[in-house]
Amino acid sequence: MAMTVEKYALNPKNLMAELREEGSKGWWKWLLVLLSGILVLLLYIWISVSVLGTDLPKTAILKRRNADWSIRMDRMAGLLDRCEEQLAMLEVRDNKIYRSVYGMDEIPSAVRLSGLGGENRYTDLEGTALRGIVNRLDVLEKRAYIQSRSFDDVAMLQKTAGDMAAHIPAIPPMSTEAGSFHLSSPFGYRSDPLLGYQKRHTGMDFACPPGNPIYATGDGVVVKVAHERKGYGNHVEIDHGFGYKTRYAHMSEIAVEQGQNVTRGDYLGLSGKSGRVTGPHLHYEILYRKDYVNPALYMDLDIAPKDYFEIAKKPSK
Repeated sequence: MAMTVEKYALNPKNLMAELREEGSKGWWKWLLVLLSGILVLLLYIWISVSVLGTDLPKTAILKRRNADWSIRMDRMAGLLDRCEEQLAMLEVRDNKIYRSVYGMDEIPSAVRLSGLGGENRYTDLEGTALRGIVNRLDVLEKRAYIQSRSFDDVAMLQKTAGDMAAHIPAIPPMSTEAGSFHLSSPFGYRSDPLLGYQKRHTGMDFACPPGNPIYATGDGVVVKVAHERKGYGNHVEIDHGFGYKTRYAHMSEIAVEQGQNVTRGDYLGLSGKSGRVTGPHLHYEILYRKDYVNPALYMDLDIAPKDYFEIAKKPSK
């Protein structure tokens, strides 16, 4: 039901104010006003977005936030670049200087640069720029851990660096007394005495009668004592640390045990002709970082017997 409104109006005929009742505006008129306002607002939005190219307020806020995060991620990527460069320099220095000085094997790049396992590790970040950042952080963290462990190993070895000279094999494995031995085969390629073709000879052969005493050429730990019919025959291997190992082959008697600590000049046993040989001799090898090196570079065969036995300890009879 429409409401009435009392209103006074001037009657032009008698010039008197008269009371009149008028019906109120219909609700549809108010609705029309509301719809008109909505249309004006939509028209404003359309003109702003489609014609003028401006963003909606919420879109503009999101764009600003996205721009802020993009700047932060660019800064983080730049910081990661610098960290990776500095870590790469440490890794090169570690492999080429620190580990090399102490005879330690290099850590392969495949190990240093390997990622972390797990195919679903970054599932929640798939398709986002943050995935690459998180992946780089994980790899960098692992590389830093490996480098830290490497420095720990180097530091531990450095504590015994003062004894390094005593560990490097540096004397002949036999007495230098006249007639004690003669060198029957040097290091390098030669015609194999049994096979007849050129083959690398990985050590030096000290030809001598069976029963010639053999001595450790440097401090270390006996890591192998073997009794074999073929190959090296009865032989001993010593790990001297700092990347060095020595092998004493074709022995007739072994006087040390696996795990035993020895010092330079300790008696190891007697020469013989066990294993694959054509005659009695001691086959002596030096390995540095798992590669054979020429033993002649590590000893003075002209050392006086008196000086030699100040180092070597003659076996008790």
